[in-house]
Amino acid sequence: MADDRFTVRVHVSAVDDVTVLHEALLAWLGEVNVERTSYASHAGPTMLTLSVELRRKADLRRAWSGLDEAALNTLLAEVGERLDDEGGLHFRVDLDRLVAGSVVLAAPGAPRSAKVRCKVAVYPGQTAEERLGAMIAFALQQTR
Repeated sequence: MADDRFTVRVHVSAVDDVTVLHEALLAWLGEVNVERTSYASHAGPTMLTLSVELRRKADLRRAWSGLDEAALNTLLAEVGERLDDEGGLHFRVDLDRLVAGSVVLAAPGAPRSAKVRCKVAVYPGQTAEERLGAMIAFALQQTR
């Protein structure tokens, strides 16, 4: 699983409390390294991106099992639709709910969300859809 990755990115505006967002990520993902990248926005104020990249099997399992059961069911049903050309699964987590301690999918077009991409290594005889489906199904079993 060394080539499996679970990446979370949060764009923090000048009015957001970066500490609260950072703590919310740690509450979901555990004690992981959260990178901070600053950049100037096109509107002027400095923006910040918090990003986490998980590669360890235990970290990936924790990330998946931290998702709400309804989110996992939705992702399992839509895994094929959410895959990109490289076999990465994309979804967004509602940022306000994440800060409140609940990891649920963001509504389509939600302005405040954390972007998530999970990319898995695929070996002969496997597909990304099968591997991701198995990961999500395992996480669902853990929530019950």
